[in-house]
Order: sequence, then structure tokens, then C-alpha cells
Amino acid sequence: MRAEVAAMPPRVRVEAVVGAPRLRRRLACARRPVTALVALLALASAAAEERPWHDPLLRAVSADYRGALVQRERLRAEITALPETPRNQQSGRMGFQAYRTGRAPINFPVWIEVELPEEAELDAVVLVPVDAPHRDFPGPGYGFPLRFRVDVLGVETESTLANYAAQALPNPGGLPVWIAAKGARGRRVRVTMTEPWTADGQFFVFALGEIMAMRGNRNLAAGARVTASEQFESLAIWGKANLTDGQSLLGAPLGAARSPSRGYHSAIVESADATKWVQVDLGEPTAINEVRLIGASGRIFPGRPGFGFPVRFKVEAADEADFSRPAMLANFTGTDFPNPASNPVVVPALGVRARYVRVTATKLWERAENFTFALAELQVYAGDRNVALDRPVSFLDTYESGANRTWLPQFLTDDFASEQRLVEWPEWLRGLSRRREALAELTRAEQEIFRIRETAGERLADALWLTGAVALAGVLALMSRVRRARERALECLRQRIASDLHDEIGSNLGSIALLSELGLHRFGGPAPGDLEEIRRVARQTADSMRDIVELIQRPAATGDDFVAKLREIAARMLAGLEWTFEVGVALELPSLTAQRHLLLAFKEALHNIRKHAAARRVTIDFLRDGAQLRLRIVDDGTGFEPRAVVEGHGLANLRHRAAALSGELSLESAPGRGTTLTLLLDPSALRA
Repeated sequence: MRAEVAAMPPRVRVEAVVGAPRLRRRLACARRPVTALVALLALASAAAEERPWHDPLLRAVSADYRGALVQRERLRAEITALPETPRNQQSGRMGFQAYRTGRAPINFPVWIEVELPEEAELDAVVLVPVDAPHRDFPGPGYGFPLRFRVDVLGVETESTLANYAAQALPNPGGLPVWIAAKGARGRRVRVTMTEPWTADGQFFVFALGEIMAMRGNRNLAAGARVTASEQFESLAIWGKANLTDGQSLLGAPLGAARSPSRGYHSAIVESADATKWVQVDLGEPTAINEVRLIGASGRIFPGRPGFGFPVRFKVEAADEADFSRPAMLANFTGTDFPNPASNPVVVPALGVRARYVRVTATKLWERAENFTFALAELQVYAGDRNVALDRPVSFLDTYESGANRTWLPQFLTDDFASEQRLVEWPEWLRGLSRRREALAELTRAEQEIFRIRETAGERLADALWLTGAVALAGVLALMSRVRRARERALECLRQRIASDLHDEIGSNLGSIALLSELGLHRFGGPAPGDLEEIRRVARQTADSMRDIVELIQRPAATGDDFVAKLREIAARMLAGLEWTFEVGVALELPSLTAQRHLLLAFKEALHNIRKHAAARRVTIDFLRDGAQLRLRIVDDGTGFEPRAVVEGHGLANLRHRAAALSGELSLESAPGRGTTLTLLLDPSALRA
């Protein structure tokens, strides 16, 4: 691999790395419609998978499942509140790299060491990864070591901040790794790689984009000297100095608040060699630790971060506004400075005392066949405080923006970058590092939820099969019991019909047979009265047969239908007599058995009136008597003395029907005063 890179022309080597993100962007644009469709399908699939069919059951019975769901929701809420993953702001200076090719290396330890300006107590060491696509690997997290150790070395002390030699750290992708130092004191920060990154088992890499040593709001490693046990140098792309140049994929630390301004913009000129300057007045001489320059972004050039950042420039400090006696803080006027995108360019000041800080551009940024100088923000730190915040700004000239008032000199110190509010390094870096950890925890929670669902789904499926088999067996057994019960009910119905036929039809047929026999033995043939009696009994038999068959084949659908059936029987059996039938109750439909008993008892009572009472008028009423129903039949016939009458089949049948209906039968009569028959019924018994 080293020979292949060395064989490339310099320009090709630069484009092979620097041009890769641009190529990815072009490919992303070409794939955007397809990506959108895939995303929609993924969302639909996710919505379908979000709550599987057995989710309610799992929530009810599995504490592990409920815990994993709670953990997932907590992490989602936490991630929403953390800083967003920044857009890639990586420039052409990517970072540090060391690598091997061939078979897996047995021993490949590499260390890199950052020497701070002075020994200091540190709050944290931050490792920033690289975004460099490699074959099928997308880019973010390229070369980040699997196993490593971070140490802080002082003159007399040595502290190990993190040791991932035993357990590998998951690849951070495009997010930083915040390693707390807890006040460890030292002047050198060393990162020792013990197991390299690889994507294919043939190319083994150790790469980092930036190493930051945080104390308060400042990165003490900015611009610091770097040494390494070995490295791969490739023009400005890969090199030790890139680890502390402030240029990485992160960009400036930004909050959520949107920016109302773009920053400072000089007048537009036709030559890149024009000189422009802008300066800030701190109000009084101040001991300056560092100056930060934040690149801008333009509305009409959204794809070119680092809008207007000077190609060559210098940074000076002075006590005089005319900079007659300046102190040089940084001088980049001899060579072109790589555009930092939105990464802060940190210029160490080492405690220089001054009231004014000036940035002078000696070679301007090419805009569109013309040139300009622009910055989003100029920050000056004294300790942990930006003393340039909201301070007055002076300038050589400025861009006349007309109605668009987003480029104004005072916006150079308003604490806003071109798109969002600036925040301090520690809160932002800790938030991004926590986002990385929370995303990894969320992945594990999702995997646990998926595992529980899959395992439970298989077990529930087996249980459902078993439950279904048991349920089917139960249904078949129940159907068999119902079938047997219906067979018994049908057998009972047949017995009842046989009994009714015996009582009604058998008795009548016996009467017909007896009358016929008497007629045959009588001299001169049967008397006309006998024939009339035979005709009457035969008609009565036919009517009884019809009533029983209709009751079975066409049962009443409502209580009113049944009462109408009783009225029809009364009309037929009392033909030639004066009769009334009064109904004063809304009768609920009796059961088929109750209908049969009530109908046959009703017919028996009317039959006795027609045969024995010699009545002219019959009154029938069906009324409510308290909680009971009362069927009363009154005739004005000859009457009789109840105690002197021996009960025949007629009265016996009536009492039998009343008992079957759980009712109470009473009979009132006297010679010459007619007869009253009363049947009291319980409404609930009629439905049984």
C-alpha cells in the first residue's frame, strides 16, 4: 500500500483522499430518490415491527421486556436532548496515520505523544476520529484503534486515564471520545495503540483526526508539538502536526439556537492580493491566552464552508488602535493556509497583554471571479472567558449588504457562527461523547428487545399450537356433549308427543271404536246420534293432531303469537257459543315445553265445557295477578258439586299440566251456577 501511494503523482494522491468526500456527496445526490424510497420502506417496516402481535402479553408478563422498553425510551429522550451529530467539517488535513499491510500483525504497537506548552492539571483528553472511506467502509471512524491506552506524563507523575487493552472500545464513528482526566497533572499526553483497526483483515491502520487536552474552556493541545513512534506522511493530508491543528470532522462547537447573523464580510474586490483587516477592542489591556477564528458560511455559497476565510493572513495584538507596535501572534502570510471549513483556528497567545486584536488578510478567498475576506466570529480568550464578546469592531472596509443585514461588523463578536450559536468546548464535546455512548446503549437495548421478542414469539407460537390443539379437542368434546344433549332432548320430546297422542288421539280413537261397535250391534244399524258423535269425535281428533303438529313445526315467534294461537283454538272449539277472550298482559314467549302444556290444558278446559257444561256463554281472561299470571275460564253452564264428582281423565290431565307448569289450578262450581277454572302461573316458569 505504501508503494502504491508513493507511486501516485502528488495531485492524484491529494484528490484520492480530499476528493473522496466530494465524490461521496455526488453519489449521494444521485442516489437520493432511491435512498428516500428505501427510507420510507424502512419506516413502514419499522412501524410494523415496532409493536408485534405479542407485545401486550410481553409487557404484562416479562419484567426484562418492560425494563428494556423503559431503557430504550429513556435513551431516546436523552439522545434527543444531546448535541446533534455535526456535519463533516474535515479539511484536506485529515490527521495522523500509521499502518501495515499483509497478514494480521502479531505485534504492532504505535504511540503518539502531544507535548503541552506547560505542565498543567487536565479535565479531559478528547480523541477525535477521522472520516476516510476505505473500500466498503463508509469513512467515519477510519483507523480508530480497537485497543489502546491513554496516559498523562509529568515530570514526577504518570497517570493512566483509560486502558482499553483488555476490552476493545466500539468504533466511535464520527463522534469524539471524551476521557475524563480528573485533574491528572502532566505536560505530555500519550496515546498507545495495541490493536489496530482493520476493515478487511489485510490493511491494518491506526489513525486519529485530533487530540485535545481540555482544561476549563480551552484546548491546551492546540498547536502543540507532536512526536510518534512511527507515522505515514503524505503531503499535508497525513502528518503528526495535523493532530493539534484544530481541523477535524467536528467543526465549531454549536448549540441549538439558530443564528440571526452571518458575521463580518469585507468589501468585494477584483484581486486576491488586496489587503483587508478587521480588529476588536477589548476595552483595556488584557492577558490573552488564545485567539479563535471561526470560518463563515454564505447564503449563496451553501456548499462551501469556510466562506471568505483568508488564504494568507496574520494575527496581531497591540495596545494601540493603529497597531504601531504590534505583537505577532501568528503569521501565515508566507504560505497558503488550508481552508478550515467551520473548524476554529486557534492561535495561542501565551499571556500577551494587549487591548486590541487584529486579523489582517494578505491573500483573499476567491468568491466567484472576485475576492473577499469574511469571518463568522472572532473570539479572544483570557483564561476561560471570551473577552471579545460584544466588544466594538473596527475594519478597513465592509460589505454593503443593502436590505440583507446579516453581514455587519458587530456580528463578528455576537457569539453566533453563521448558522447557530457558539457554545463552549467542554459541554459540547461531553455531549457528543455521551451521544456516542447512548447510541451504543440504544443499540444494545434494541437488540435485547428483539431477542426477547424472537424468543418469546417462538415460545408463544408453540404454546398457541398446543393451546389450539387443546381448544380444538375441547370444542369437539363440547360439540359431542351438545349433540348428545340434543338427542336426549329430542327423545324427551318424542316421549311427550307420544304421551300427548296417547292422551288426545288414543282416547278419541277409543271413543270412535266404541261407538262404531255399538252401532254395528244395534238392530237396524247405527242411530243418527251415534253417527253424529262419531263425526264429532273424529273432527276433534283431527283438530288435536293439527294443533300438536303445528306447535312442533311452526312454533310461536312471540308471546303475542302464542296468545293468538289460544284465541284461534277458542274460536274453533266454542263455535256456536257466545264467548269473549280478554288479554291484559304482555306475555313473554314461553318455552316450547310450556307452550305445549298450556295449550293442551286450555284445550282440555274448553273440551269439558263443550261436552259437559251445556253452557251458552264463556268468558276467558289472561291477566296479571300480582307477581303471577292468571288464566281464568268462566262458563254459565249447569255446574256441579266438586266434592261429589269423581275426577276423570279431563280433570286429571288439567292438574298434570298445571303441575308441569309449576302452576296452581283451582275449580269453583255449584249446580245451576256454572263453573270457574283458574290457573295461576309464575312467569319465570313459563320460560324454563
